[in-house]
Amino acid sequence: MSCPYANLNSPFPPIKKGPYPPLYEFITEKWKPHGGHLDEKVAIIDGTTGLQRTFRDQYETIGALAATLHGEMGVGRDSTVAIYSPNHVDFLSVTLAVSLCGGKLTPVNPAYTPGELEVILERSKTSVLFAHVSTLNNALVAAKHCSHVRHIVVIPDDPSEPLPEGTVALQALCDPGRKIHKTADFVEDTNSYTCILPYSSGTTGLPKGVCLTHGNLVANLLQFQQVEGPALLPDHKLISPLPFFHIYAFTVSMLYCAWTGNQVITNSGRFDFETFCKLVDEHKPQRAHLVPPILLGLSKSSVVGKYDVSSIDTIISAAAPLSSETETAVEQRLNCLVKQAWGMSELSPIGTCNADSDSRTGSIGPLVSSTEAKVVDEEGNSLGPNEPGELMIRGPQVMAGYLDDDEKTAECLHNNWLKTGDLACYDEDGFFYITDRLKELIKVRGFPVAPAELEALLLTHEAIRDAAVVPAPDEESIELPRAYVVLKEDETSSNVSEESIYSWVKEQVAPYKRLDGGIVFVDEIPKSASGKILRRILRDQLQAELR
Repeated sequence: MSCPYANLNSPFPPIKKGPYPPLYEFITEKWKPHGGHLDEKVAIIDGTTGLQRTFRDQYETIGALAATLHGEMGVGRDSTVAIYSPNHVDFLSVTLAVSLCGGKLTPVNPAYTPGELEVILERSKTSVLFAHVSTLNNALVAAKHCSHVRHIVVIPDDPSEPLPEGTVALQALCDPGRKIHKTADFVEDTNSYTCILPYSSGTTGLPKGVCLTHGNLVANLLQFQQVEGPALLPDHKLISPLPFFHIYAFTVSMLYCAWTGNQVITNSGRFDFETFCKLVDEHKPQRAHLVPPILLGLSKSSVVGKYDVSSIDTIISAAAPLSSETETAVEQRLNCLVKQAWGMSELSPIGTCNADSDSRTGSIGPLVSSTEAKVVDEEGNSLGPNEPGELMIRGPQVMAGYLDDDEKTAECLHNNWLKTGDLACYDEDGFFYITDRLKELIKVRGFPVAPAELEALLLTHEAIRDAAVVPAPDEESIELPRAYVVLKEDETSSNVSEESIYSWVKEQVAPYKRLDGGIVFVDEIPKSASGKILRRILRDQLQAELR
């Protein structure tokens, strides 16, 4: 029998209902090119290279690049373009140029190996691949094995650098005599037309293409504005060292500030805590978008005392749970507000967020505008306040579905309700708290790692008969992948060690997927009668060992 609890609603004012304008038209509506108030304002600064772009620079690049992509490379309806790059100052220009053509953009982790990149390129049917010069070698290797890739565009830091044969530099595609500044006419229904195609493991399994429409993204930006708008002034700056390929920084940092006209300070190099503090000291940003491992450093590192970081008055933490202790410690040390938000790729990504004026320690906040939620038990019954269950979300930011995967879409979308795979509860005032995860993803410094992906890789090792991967807790990284391995009983396993398996995996995956949580040899992997790995048993065993 169902419990008589009503769905929860957002305390923020509702956003206007769609249909919404295409993403490019929405983002640039306040740019007023050629004499507007944002014309010569610096939009983005790369603290690693010193490169920067004004809003006029971006306007010119986007229009010219879109004309070439559409006219010469055939990017349009049903086309997919991938970007394999760190946080370059032209990341936004590529994004909006592709959307102008009516194509889909797939952001790819620049730390991916050629094998990992190849999987994404093939599944997304990418025809044009933008690769930063630092990822170019891997891109060339992966593209050789991809049937759809026809063009490779290089994003250089130095335009004078020579390029490999068969590639073209981004700047060479930006003919100032050719421009497009209106989204292709066939993008009529922006609520159903896919614009961005990030890859996510969802609640379980291997990465799947998340179809986010123009309407999804515009709605989520409007929702975030109801939370942030009252406190974000036109001259405020944001520092976000988070990677733009990740949906958190992609929407909340990059797209949002492009729309509001606020400057973004980022860095394209590997994250370095001292560099981050130095950039805060130099540029004096008022707001920061961070993840728990960086906040842990802010609470403990002696580096903080070497720089003036007092300009920061508000920090948003997301992508992984933040402990109340760390949240409070940073607030006291920096004399600023730390507030949490929560979301996932399938939500474009924001589902909940604390407001500056009403933020609760340990909470991921209330629902954003025009969003409904319910917390349900295993039978699907709605639960009341302070009762943990699975969090389900309904709103205009919920994805259209997974690319070419109706079965997985049906598993997590029911009557427009998204099953999040997160266990949560809410208090009497509608503030949510994440208590655990139903989904099997491992969160390493905010990056999702699918156990099934690592297990499938381990099973290709000649000496391994069976394997399971679970999260091991870690103070700095939050979680780390830990493998339980069953070796074959033959000569292939005679010289196999934890170190050799670790090194073998290391060569084939991005750094955050490495088995840094350890490798344990076992006699068997616990499984159900149907053969499903019972990772819960291994997690419980690990917790018992740690205790």
